[in-house]
Parts: sequence; C-alpha cells; structure tokens
Amino acid sequence: MDKTNFFAKDGTAPRKLKQVTVATSTSSQSKPSSGRHNPLLSEECLQLLNYRIQQEDYSSRMYLSMSLWLNNKGYVHSAALWKTYSEEERTHADWSRTYLLSMGVQPDTPELEAPGNDYAGLPDIIRKSFAHEIEITEQIKDLATTAMMSGDHMLYTLTAHYLKEQVEEHDKTQNLVDQLEAFGEDKIALRLLDNSFAQ
Repeated sequence: MDKTNFFAKDGTAPRKLKQVTVATSTSSQSKPSSGRHNPLLSEECLQLLNYRIQQEDYSSRMYLSMSLWLNNKGYVHSAALWKTYSEEERTHADWSRTYLLSMGVQPDTPELEAPGNDYAGLPDIIRKSFAHEIEITEQIKDLATTAMMSGDHMLYTLTAHYLKEQVEEHDKTQNLVDQLEAFGEDKIALRLLDNSFAQ
C-alpha cells in the first residue's frame, strides 16, 4: 500500500515534528535542579532527556484521551487497548527520569498541553496514533544522534532501549493501519476489529 498519502482519507496530516532547542533562560526548568551538574552529561543531552519526559507524558495523556473517547462511543475493547498504551508511555517517561536521577540530576516535571478530546472515529484514532509514533521515533533518533556525536555512550544505551521499543510501537500501529486498508472501515469491519482487541 502507498504509505505516502493515506492520511488524506480523513483530510488530516501528521503533526509537524516539534523543534527541540536547548533552553538558554535562567529558569529552574532549564538547569539541573539545585545547580548540580554531572560532567558525564552535557547540557544539550540534559535538555533532550527532559524533553523526552515531557513528550512521553504527553503521549500518555493523548492515548488516555483516545481511550476515554473510544469508551464513550462503545468501542470498549479498543478503549482498554489505548488505556494500556497510555500506561506504557508513562513507563517510558520513567526511563529518562531514572537515568537523570542516576546522574544526580532532578528531572523536570514539565507542563503539558491538553490533548484533543474529539475524534472522527476509530480509524481517525488509528491514523493519528500511527503519525504520533513516527514523530516520537524521529525525536528519539535525534536524541540517539546527539548522544553518539557527544561521545555519551551510556546515554546511547538508553536511546537504544527507546529505539527498540519504537520498532514495537511502529509495528503495532502499522498493523492497525494495514487492517483498515485490507478490511475497510464500515461499521461491521470496525466492530470486528474492536472485538479482536479483546483477545
């Protein structure tokens, strides 16, 4: 199937990738807590790890929003699956928190934008989840490149863990997109798809 234009089906496009810049302000959120800094962790990598926490927490909230919408529309098995996705994203945020704490740096507790809470249907949620996982993968690839170029081999092992997880995330969402393409989006097909998530 042509993956370059399937987003046109619902008239939406994937969100633009967020541009990550190293903060230069003197606010408490742009520095390690209490002014401590570990010489093994560059300022740029520190900022990217805090950004990773923010993005994983946002992903958790977005998938929770999708779960609630699905539950309210009668897609009970899909709702349970997206709630599981939400819980997994919180765990992914904790990976970066744990890494920062092991470096003696207190992680940020970032502000989060509110995710949307209205969707066109289960196919819309599937496509938006697919687009979101592509965005997250690009962010983690940037983190991995930065770790490699700065010679931070310890951080690179963490990014490898994230990248391995993204292969699994992409496989899940790719499979859902493929099922929409193969079996259609009528009510019966969507009912069968929702029921399949109970297994």
